[in-house]
Amino acid sequence: MDKYSKIIISSGPTREWIDPVRFISNASSGKMGFCLANEASKLVNEVVYIRGLTDPKYSEPKGARIVSVETTEEMKDAVLNEISSSAILIMAAAPADFRPKNSNESKIKKEEGTDTLVLELVKNPDILASVHEKIQANSLSNILRIGFSAETHFLDENALGKLKRKNLDFIVGNYVGKDSKGFGDLDTSVIVYGKEGSRKELGPASKETIAKEILEYLNIRSKEGTF
Repeated sequence: MDKYSKIIISSGPTREWIDPVRFISNASSGKMGFCLANEASKLVNEVVYIRGLTDPKYSEPKGARIVSVETTEEMKDAVLNEISSSAILIMAAAPADFRPKNSNESKIKKEEGTDTLVLELVKNPDILASVHEKIQANSLSNILRIGFSAETHFLDENALGKLKRKNLDFIVGNYVGKDSKGFGDLDTSVIVYGKEGSRKELGPASKETIAKEILEYLNIRSKEGTF
């Protein structure tokens, strides 16, 4: 990856507050992003690790500059601040797609005689769409964009759709769910899809191994002049 000077990796879940004690998030630990950041420091001089609420043990990869965020909006702003020409962006984070339309300033109480609570959600900004807009507006060049697609069903269809829709060069797809290998400390299996039609299966293996294999595969493709 000699033609790239910087690798930006987002990791972990974001958090959207309902009230001062409750929030919307997900089960992502941030381990995959952490493992990617550890390996990336062997390939380029500058690695930026933009992390949401990762597990503490996945918060400080060696050799990376760490940017801590909480909400999806904050993650978007951090990514946009770092994106530049000759950079690789790996969006391994699991940002919340929705946030409460209104966040209560005080704790929502369980009231007598009320069995339901209606929570209105609005869409969060699309980080990769915002990245594409900045690249276009500022004529940035030589940027490699890699996304992740964590799915419960129809992996090929959903990952390939996201690859095209988000203007990505590659997307790493895997199944997630309480009975699947995906979130947390479990081993995992992934498929790396390329926009030119390539398809590479990796695993099952530890996330440390999968992260190393993803970057090795991208490095090989780079040297072949595929992108």
